[in-house]
Amino acid sequence: MKRFKFLCLGLSLLFATILVGCDSQIISPLVPSPESRSIHVNGSGSVTGEPDIATLHLGVSVEKETVEAAREAAASAMTAVIDTLKANDIAENDIQTENFSIYPQYDWTEEGRTLRGYRVNNSVRAKVRDLETLSDIIDDATGAGGDIIVVNSIQFMIEDPTPLQAQARVLAVKNAEAKAQTLAEASGVTLGKPITIMETSHAAGPPIAYAETAEFAADDSARSSTPIQAGELTVTINITLVYEME
Repeated sequence: MKRFKFLCLGLSLLFATILVGCDSQIISPLVPSPESRSIHVNGSGSVTGEPDIATLHLGVSVEKETVEAAREAAASAMTAVIDTLKANDIAENDIQTENFSIYPQYDWTEEGRTLRGYRVNNSVRAKVRDLETLSDIIDDATGAGGDIIVVNSIQFMIEDPTPLQAQARVLAVKNAEAKAQTLAEASGVTLGKPITIMETSHAAGPPIAYAETAEFAADDSARSSTPIQAGELTVTINITLVYEME
């Protein structure tokens, strides 16, 4: 009988030694991890703000029989457009050429294609920091560019969205917390502390832009000012929260 007791005691010590020496990864499944008793929720917060800056994309596009004639016409008109931008207090470093291209133009007939001429495109991006002047800037630029002016789009932006993003984050956390609390109460458990917080918003650079295509028709009989409405922009932050269940 004593020999049997000693044998049992020896086996118990051997088993304990094996457990102590085992890799923690092997015995960890025996102990529930915090993630196994948790609530995962997504939260979203949005804040609106007024744009304080705009980017104007405009240029000239002209077709002539020869490359030199098209280039000369485009150069003359574009120079006039840039001069009006500077005259409206747009800084030179806020004006940047976006595109310059020369393409042959063809007519297609039953006999094949025939060279019709050449098209020159030249466009710039101008940053407008005083939105009250935007309407005049467009009117002056279209007047200077004449019939070959092209206005591609306007982007309204918030140059520094950081304060709005901070407000949106607070709202996103509150939104996620409310969802988690509802889930906990419905499940009959007590909501614990958050153990993971992750922002899932996609960063797209500091400016928050809203693009709007603008088309202008030349009408010498009516010289009304171009109406421009900046409206509001929305800053949205999305987060993921993981809460413990107590």
